[in-house]
Amino acid sequence: MFGGQMVVYEAGRGNAREILLVHGIGDEAARDFRDHIAWLQKSFHVVAVDLPGFGQSDKANVLYSPGNYARVLKHVADRFLRGPFVLVGHSMGAVVSLRYAATYPEDVRRLVVIDAPGVLHRYSVTSQYLAHLGLEFVPPAAEPLDWLTNLARKLLAPLEQLHLDPQFILSSPQLRETLLGADPAKIAGLAVVIEDLRRELPKVRADTLIIWGAQDTLAPSRTGKVLALKLPRAQLAVIERAAHEPMLEAPERFRAALEPFLEHGLTPAPGTAAPMAKHGDASCQRERNRVFEGEYYSLSLDGCQRVQIRNARVRELRIVDSTVTIDDSRIGGGETGLYARNSTIVMTGGRVEGDVAITASESRLDLAAVEVEGREAAVTAPLRSYVVFSLCRVHSPRTRGEVHEFYAVTAKNPL
Repeated sequence: MFGGQMVVYEAGRGNAREILLVHGIGDEAARDFRDHIAWLQKSFHVVAVDLPGFGQSDKANVLYSPGNYARVLKHVADRFLRGPFVLVGHSMGAVVSLRYAATYPEDVRRLVVIDAPGVLHRYSVTSQYLAHLGLEFVPPAAEPLDWLTNLARKLLAPLEQLHLDPQFILSSPQLRETLLGADPAKIAGLAVVIEDLRRELPKVRADTLIIWGAQDTLAPSRTGKVLALKLPRAQLAVIERAAHEPMLEAPERFRAALEPFLEHGLTPAPGTAAPMAKHGDASCQRERNRVFEGEYYSLSLDGCQRVQIRNARVRELRIVDSTVTIDDSRIGGGETGLYARNSTIVMTGGRVEGDVAITASESRLDLAAVEVEGREAAVTAPLRSYVVFSLCRVHSPRTRGEVHEFYAVTAKNPL
């Protein structure tokens, strides 16, 4: 695939069960797993690789993309593994592993995804990962809501000022040399962030454990939640007091999450949730850090910052001059589900519906794994508003299907 030499490590060769470990970006490469190979080899035939461009493998100015890496892993699996195996990927390697499991589902018995960057649209909260690699496509955000407030700055980021699509940069050896310094870490990192998995995730058939460090600032835990929602059979395990490398930062807790899955697969889903408390109408005016849960007929937020709406059912939601996160909630049902004016909203999971699902005016919305259904329109905007969709399902007379895009919505171009 890339030419040159690639280093492959093996341990526990006599064991019937098999596991393939795929590292993330970094000079340590497969050695990131060394402490865990020590216990895995007692019951698994362990294969680990230094992917081309990393560790002891050869490096070159080539397109180190998840799709290309998946094809490399297929050669490794066919040569070193005998049958369906457990596939474990960390960071970049997690995105590669998702691509592999979607492309070669018959090879993967179980899948483990650890702190995967990207996945969300690149205008969503990916900036810290790129900045970590010295690729500030977007300005780093101190907090998850801040990036949307500065969206205009994001659109003027260095590489995009050149009017060059990231995919075009990656496909050109000259541009990879000029703009990325032919650095495998930058090439692979940019390729991961722009990887579009909307059509791949439904093809993953293996039971999947998603492991995430609770303090990860490079790949936000929101991404883990989205993967758990979008993959057919998946569960999320969050490792407390760990960041982007939980297998190194909290090895005992990491093993405690991983080992039961290797032995028994996914745990049974919890029982039926308790009934929602009913609150009728509610409001917030010029407050901070309010939390709303349960069922509301209407909820109005005016001048409120860092509001959380979670596990809620809200028929009419009105947000003005506010910053809000919405998790696992259903919004709407009448004429307009969500009305936003001069506000920043980050929503993960759940559903927004109405004759017009969302009416936004000078607002910024980041929706991930959200279903949006508008009988007349999904999103309208009397004054220009920005919407980022990551792995969302949108249904309206103008837009339908899986949407993974950034839109500037105006009065003349509703969705």
